[in-house]
Amino acid sequence: MMLHPIKLFPASGDADHMRYKVVFLNNVFTFFGIVSFSMGIIRWRVHPLIGIVDIVFGLIAFALLWALRRNKQRVELISGIALWLCFLQFLTVYFLATGNSTRSGLLLLILAGAFYLKGRQMGYQMLAILLLLVVGNHLTHLFPSEYGHLDILSLCLYLLGQFFIIRNYECLRESQTNHLKALNTDLEALVKQRTEQLAAANTALQVEKENLKTLSSTDFLTGLSNRQHFETVFAEHTHTVGRKISDALILIDIDRFKSINDTHGHVIGDQVIKTVAECIKKNTRLSDIAVRWGGDEMMIYAPRITLAQAAKLAEKIRQQVHARSLPDIGQISISCGVAMLRMGDSLTQLLHRADQALYEAKQAGRNQVAISAAE
Repeated sequence: MMLHPIKLFPASGDADHMRYKVVFLNNVFTFFGIVSFSMGIIRWRVHPLIGIVDIVFGLIAFALLWALRRNKQRVELISGIALWLCFLQFLTVYFLATGNSTRSGLLLLILAGAFYLKGRQMGYQMLAILLLLVVGNHLTHLFPSEYGHLDILSLCLYLLGQFFIIRNYECLRESQTNHLKALNTDLEALVKQRTEQLAAANTALQVEKENLKTLSSTDFLTGLSNRQHFETVFAEHTHTVGRKISDALILIDIDRFKSINDTHGHVIGDQVIKTVAECIKKNTRLSDIAVRWGGDEMMIYAPRITLAQAAKLAEKIRQQVHARSLPDIGQISISCGVAMLRMGDSLTQLLHRADQALYEAKQAGRNQVAISAAE
């Protein structure tokens, strides 16, 4: 019965503090009520006034126990009322029960309860009141007392000693709490820092992974897709497309590139390749794949496009390349072969038809676009 309230409060945060106070008061009211009521009956014959005081305060303790069970959220108010009622009872016993030399111990008990339930401020207030009343009564003899000067001095020293013990305990507890809070703050900051570092490292790793993926699928000189990447994409694409295929392949070759290399060197030859690649990238769609197939040979794989649209795209690129003029070389030109993907085509078959169209463009005088005769 005495520990029953502990089940009614969650064990976390501020609720813990309230929960402990409820348990403390529940146990104290029960014990105090039984003791006060019993002592009141025992003292009735010896000292009727003290007996009545004990019985009344015992009944008050039971009333507070009942109030606490019905209003647990008002534990602060109930604890305050209980504290001051106990204070009055203990003072009454101290001043009136002159035959009991141990009654001063009640003052130590109420002071400890004040510090625990209400904190330092009320503990200091009660300590000051107790010292003033005890010393004041001893000097004025308002209530009879068998205590001598040494007894009163000892009691005051006991009260002050208890004050210093509790105060040091409170300071130590606060110091430990603040230290734990500081450690927790430092730990949280360290965890946050490590989390941010890990997130940054993961981001950097992901970026590096994407960069490596891009490097592995991109031609270093032109920035176009490389041959291996295109072969992989083509195989996946043709494996997943439906029966209605409308994809085109534009095969591009730089006219007289071997002569440019032999005459001006590979550095100029690389510049020519990059110029053609820039024109290709400028005119391709997001869905198109521009590829450097090898050497000076490049291609555009254009999905969902008609033969006429593919030929028009090739012609546009041819015109833009021919409009360029490079130092020491002048104008350059390309020849293009266009072929359409058929159902069941392999990459080799599609390339063969595009290459035949490219050969026809070369044979017709270069710098032009030819469409596969098989289309």
